[in-house]
Amino acid sequence: MKALQIVVFVLAMLVLATLVVRHVYVRFIEPRTSVLDKYDQTETQKAIKSSGSLDELLTQYDPARKQSDDLDKQLKGMEKNKTSDAIEGIRENFKDEHKQEYDRESDLKRAIREWEEKSKEILELRVFWAFGFALFLIGTLLQARRPAWLGMSLVIPGIIEMIWWTCPSFRFAGSPLEFDRLLMNKLVFTLITIVVLIGWWAIVTNTRKQNE
Repeated sequence: MKALQIVVFVLAMLVLATLVVRHVYVRFIEPRTSVLDKYDQTETQKAIKSSGSLDELLTQYDPARKQSDDLDKQLKGMEKNKTSDAIEGIRENFKDEHKQEYDRESDLKRAIREWEEKSKEILELRVFWAFGFALFLIGTLLQARRPAWLGMSLVIPGIIEMIWWTCPSFRFAGSPLEFDRLLMNKLVFTLITIVVLIGWWAIVTNTRKQNE
């Protein structure tokens, strides 16, 4: 049992230390801009990056969606009583003519979905990490009793659960605000997991000494 505990502690600390370094780099060091941004970024993309909340994105999306819907109705009117070949040409020309309006609606929709996805990841991180910690805590309490393997059978999945949900599962996209919030949550929970693991090791060591 002692050998298993040592292996679990060392491997977990190795993974967690790596995660901390990675999270710190992405949050505080990794470049997020390019000198070419001023040439390639559209006004919509700049507005998305400067958005401070989901409501701000929705405020921009509402008129863009209405404009896109109006253009679709206009296009359908132009396609009436036309042959399939004519419809294809009309649609292609119309989309090219109003590309900016369609792109704006599409970019804002994508940004909203990315924001919601990151918010969902934050919720999952907190909930599943809490479940992992609960398993870990129950296992630690049981470990003080006999047989010790019963406690370890809960400690190990608890540690894995806590580590798994602090692992990176994202790339920078959309508004940076929610991305940074997700990243900071992962960093904080990774540090908490390290503290919990060190506390567990201190308890294990102290218990072993008392038994001896």
